[in-house]
Amino acid sequence: MTLKPLFLVPGLSLVCLLSACAGPMPKSDPSEAWIDLQQPGNTNVLAEKIDGQRVEDGRYFEVKPGVHRLDVTLIRGTDGNSAEPICIGRLDYSHFQAGERYQLNASSAGLSANASLVDSHGKQVAQSDSFQCS
Repeated sequence: MTLKPLFLVPGLSLVCLLSACAGPMPKSDPSEAWIDLQQPGNTNVLAEKIDGQRVEDGRYFEVKPGVHRLDVTLIRGTDGNSAEPICIGRLDYSHFQAGERYQLNASSAGLSANASLVDSHGKQVAQSDSFQCS
């Protein structure tokens, strides 16, 4: 079975997927690291893959301690308008800690986008390369 990114599945509203109809956020597992996704302005950030494997819920990442690659999709415009740029990028970090909460901050301007990872003390611990936007 081939999995499609959530924003390409016909009949599903992006706004619906990112709002209350997505259900309540699960409780974090203290044996793993939790990564919240910042939603800047009129942009939606979706978790896509951890170490190449699709995530079940695009609203967050939860990873075991250690080294991980996070693949992220950034969609501009909350109405899911296909004319809005879609950016895909990744962030690598080698020191995820159990019980730690991180925040993935995405930023974009024009056809340029990137992300940074901040720990619970507000310290930036990783920065992505530029995302590919189309």
